[in-house]
Amino acid sequence: MDKAFFTETRQRWLLLLLTAFTFFILLGNRALNEPDEGRYSEIAREMIETGDWVVPHFWYLPHLDKPPMTYWLVAASMKLFGQNEWAARLPLALAGMSGVWVAWLLGGSIGGRRIGFWSALILQTSLLYFVMARMLTTDIFLTQFTAWAIYFFWRSWLSLNSQFAIRNSQFLLWHLAGWVAVALGFLTKGPVALAIPLVALTALVVFHWKSFAAKRLLLGGLVAGLALFLVLVLPWFLVVFRRVPEAFDYMTVYQAAGSLLGTTIKNRKGGPLYFFGVLAVGLLPWTFLLGWLWRRAQPAPTSNARLQKDAWVMLNAWAIFTFALFSFSQAKLPAYILPIFPALAVMLAWRFFGDERAPQSVPAPAWRFCLGSSLLLPAVFPPAMVYVFHNALPGWMKWQTPVAAGMVLCILWWTRKWRPSACAALTVALVLLSLVVTVAEIPRFQGSLRRNSTLKPLGLVLREKYQPGDAVVCWGDLPEGLAFYAYPAMGATRRPYFGDMNPTQVPFEFPGNQKRLGDLLLPDGDALAHLLAEDRRVWVVGFNDTVEQFLQNHPAAALNRVTNAGQWKLFVNR
Repeated sequence: MDKAFFTETRQRWLLLLLTAFTFFILLGNRALNEPDEGRYSEIAREMIETGDWVVPHFWYLPHLDKPPMTYWLVAASMKLFGQNEWAARLPLALAGMSGVWVAWLLGGSIGGRRIGFWSALILQTSLLYFVMARMLTTDIFLTQFTAWAIYFFWRSWLSLNSQFAIRNSQFLLWHLAGWVAVALGFLTKGPVALAIPLVALTALVVFHWKSFAAKRLLLGGLVAGLALFLVLVLPWFLVVFRRVPEAFDYMTVYQAAGSLLGTTIKNRKGGPLYFFGVLAVGLLPWTFLLGWLWRRAQPAPTSNARLQKDAWVMLNAWAIFTFALFSFSQAKLPAYILPIFPALAVMLAWRFFGDERAPQSVPAPAWRFCLGSSLLLPAVFPPAMVYVFHNALPGWMKWQTPVAAGMVLCILWWTRKWRPSACAALTVALVLLSLVVTVAEIPRFQGSLRRNSTLKPLGLVLREKYQPGDAVVCWGDLPEGLAFYAYPAMGATRRPYFGDMNPTQVPFEFPGNQKRLGDLLLPDGDALAHLLAEDRRVWVVGFNDTVEQFLQNHPAAALNRVTNAGQWKLFVNR
């Protein structure tokens, strides 16, 4: 008993240290990239600058594409740790760890310590999960809140079958905790955070409907939970709808319904098979195990047959519904299916690591593919930089692809007689090594990623050389994260001019925002030429060749290029 206790304790500490390493190593070494990271960080920064933590503002205009939870978390982190990349990404790292934690708890509650341990390892080494825990968007936050909600609902479900007299109070506490997590997810990304956990819970009820004896207790919990959900969620929406009258129609009709039906899609289209490719790449190196995940009706039996069936139904409902929902939605981005990753991690761990014999049910080549793909990222990164982004590589990096390929061949030969469980352990180690190597290399190229390049070089020049009385113009497209780096050269009392912008893009698409800009919205090139002719220095931030086209049409205007980052360029008239 003591030996088992110490073994379990060591395993927990090992998992904690490994998870902290995974999500915190080199967390702030990369600048914020356009457009998403720039937008989310700037909205959070403006919350701190203006003191308005209720209505999110972007470039000092109302921005209500998403509820505020992500902005609140990032703003709170920057308030504590300063305005920097590490602080902006700290909530992401904590959310990534939180998701791994709940996968460990859920896996352990279903099949014991071994399944929980491998659930955590599989989740944190899945490519898409790792990437989105370092990319400032809402998806990793939604994923952790969804996973916690389903875990709490699962525990409430288990309590309904408890033999203890206090099962009613246990059920209510777990159930209400689930609704708190749903509310936090709803305040992160809206209705999807409500739909996924309820579908998972509904699947359990439907599966046991005829023999389910606690219908009244569950109904009471649902009513109480929904009331708690409304208490937590409604106040923010009601305040925002009162302060910004256009917000109701925009958030319900334009954003929520429009994204699902495709009426407001800009550049997020994709066919019905879109997420099959995303899943194939995003789940690497574990993708090859999916072919055997559903080969049998359920995983190897656990000590409780009913628990096994219930858990398998819940996990499948969670994963399949989420995948189908976003596959049939007209709006598509790769990170949208991230909420299925905790479910798949637990299912894979349960199916293939439930006991020592489970890995044997998968053909040896599948484990070899997992092991070989662990070094795929450092192998493809250099050619991607050359052929996709047209970047020149340093001399040593030209050898990275053949070295990685050689290492794969050597490792496959060296481990040819290893057991599947040993191959899986080595896969985890190699994946983490690959991810860290790639994360360390990305900053070398972050200023040359075309449209997605960081705006840090331009922002730092503006912050250093800006003088009172100067004007700043954003031309051709919106440099979403520029003010994050340029502040205080750009701020609430030093707002820039805007011109040659797409009126259907943020922040101009929100009703009334173009009117709110007033004279700051330049109607055409003549207005910019008139501004340049004034007796003051004007800085122009242009995208691609838009400024050069302006100069061709207005030869009397004079602008000198100062610096550039990717397709973004900074000019000054004197």
